[in-house]
Amino acid sequence: MTLQNLPVNVLYPVAFAVYLNCLAGIFCAVRAFGDPALRKIFFFSTLAALVNYLLSSALAICFIRIAKNSPYSDFNKSVLALPVWAVGLCGAVTFAAVVVMFIRMERIIRRQLSAQSVCEGLDQLPDGVCYSLPDGFPKLVNNQMQRISNAAFGVGVLDANKLRERLENRDFQPDCKADERDGNLFLRLPDNSVWQMKEQIVTVENHDMTEMIAYDVTQRYHDLLELEQRNKRLEEVNRQIRDYDRRMDQIVREKEILAAKIRLHSNLGQCLLTIQGYLTGEEENRESVARELSNTVSLLRNNAVDEHTEDRLYALLEAAKVVGVTINIDGEIPPRWKELTEVAIHECLTNTVKHAGGHRLDVAIRQRDGAVTVTITNDGRPPKNPINETGGLKNLRALAERQGGVMTVESKPAFRLVLSVEC
Repeated sequence: MTLQNLPVNVLYPVAFAVYLNCLAGIFCAVRAFGDPALRKIFFFSTLAALVNYLLSSALAICFIRIAKNSPYSDFNKSVLALPVWAVGLCGAVTFAAVVVMFIRMERIIRRQLSAQSVCEGLDQLPDGVCYSLPDGFPKLVNNQMQRISNAAFGVGVLDANKLRERLENRDFQPDCKADERDGNLFLRLPDNSVWQMKEQIVTVENHDMTEMIAYDVTQRYHDLLELEQRNKRLEEVNRQIRDYDRRMDQIVREKEILAAKIRLHSNLGQCLLTIQGYLTGEEENRESVARELSNTVSLLRNNAVDEHTEDRLYALLEAAKVVGVTINIDGEIPPRWKELTEVAIHECLTNTVKHAGGHRLDVAIRQRDGAVTVTITNDGRPPKNPINETGGLKNLRALAERQGGVMTVESKPAFRLVLSVEC
């Protein structure tokens, strides 16, 4: 059976199918045009489109002739004389070829890096990218850079040179800020995100272009601010430590001076007590007087005998006997506060003999609630006036405070000295 034997209402669908097949071939040929990797697909697609075009054109002319009852040309007669199976086979083959070429073409395109794929890839970047010509015309701007420009300046990237100028002049939206650190520009947007702006000249196909990139450095920027705050606090701590070291040197010097004063005062007081006992007529103390005078002179010459070579408390008790004073100690002296207690006993012994004219010195030592209290009283005359702390008492108070203690001196109804220190 030939096409001529088919009814007209059957020829119309056949012609329409051939026309669609022609369009499919044209689509594949246009899609593959200009791509070296798709040359074969372009050739076969063009061939299939041409065959279907010729067949569809011939059928269209036949329809026109039929409509006008015009005689057929020899070409039309030859087309209508084609067997139906040949036309169907040709259409099926060309359609299958177009489908196969279309699928193959799509696979090849997906594996290729095209300009469209580059643009789509840049739009997926978390950083902003802008490539522009020397006159400022933007050739490529991704979505992130457009968003940053809209947030910072209220307008997208239309001119890269104006964008750079507004960055330099800090011409931002009200809620945007710029911060320059170590030669880097940081742009802070209203959503609290921070972007580091960098710009350089790149060469693309022998043409210079300006590359501007905005890096998302929000976390790093906040870490930098926190590090700066920590460095400031650390610098303040270091300054305080340096001040403390200077004060410690001064405190150590003052403590050494105070210890020297106390030691000198103690030795002089003990020497005077020994001399007083000798002058009262006790002839057997001549050697003690000579030894005390020798120690005092050596001390003044910075050649004193080590104070630890002799029990200081025992020396105080012996000196008290010489001047007729009895020292009664109630309680044990803590080793940690032995020096402070001995200095206090020595000072009170001197004042008892010198000012009160007493013959008894009572020392009560009590420990309670983690504190040690040393109370010293005498049986001499009560002070007539409030006690003015000078000399030995002044040095004693300084020594007590250096060791974290508290000293209290009472003059009424009788003299009493109280030292309180932590255990």
